[in-house]
Amino acid sequence: MVLPAIPVIVGAGVWGYRLFQGYRAVRAAQTVAAAGRAAQVAAAAARAQRAAALAKAAQQAQTLSQNKAREEPCDDCPCQRTVVISKSASPQAAQHIMDAQAAGHPSVLTLDRPGTDARRRASLRGIPTKPQMDRDEYPPATFAEGGAGASVRHIPRSDNRSAGGQLGAQLNGVPEQCKITIIVGP
Repeated sequence: MVLPAIPVIVGAGVWGYRLFQGYRAVRAAQTVAAAGRAAQVAAAAARAQRAAALAKAAQQAQTLSQNKAREEPCDDCPCQRTVVISKSASPQAAQHIMDAQAAGHPSVLTLDRPGTDARRRASLRGIPTKPQMDRDEYPPATFAEGGAGASVRHIPRSDNRSAGGQLGAQLNGVPEQCKITIIVGP
């Protein structure tokens, strides 16, 4: 509801002043409500844009993963897959992967879900938590090469959860002990 402009009558005394103050309070509340609605619309648009970017990145990752698997056959491996972490969807997690691999951590990892909890405790021991941040590990605790000695970096929670979601989706149905090559894609 939009209120019309109310002229203040000079000489109306205390009642005129109180009426004017009430009008100002209502107008201020309307302004705050309109700003809140605009923020909600902007947030929804940002979420939709991010979802579209994630869907595109997932499709690109799938294509890249299929192409990479064809290029690198492994005759003695019971299973081999390539997992692509999207740099556009998870920029800080992707940078952490590249930095950790450049520092000597392996890019080919062995899937070992049963030991995940123990390796995560070992890799995160002594590293404090920070508000709104996750402790990102590379190699991830899901792999036998993870655990003590893993590279750990604080990154925004949403970035880390996005990378974890990409990893989980690409490993869905993959058997234990499968060799997984982790790469960073678009």
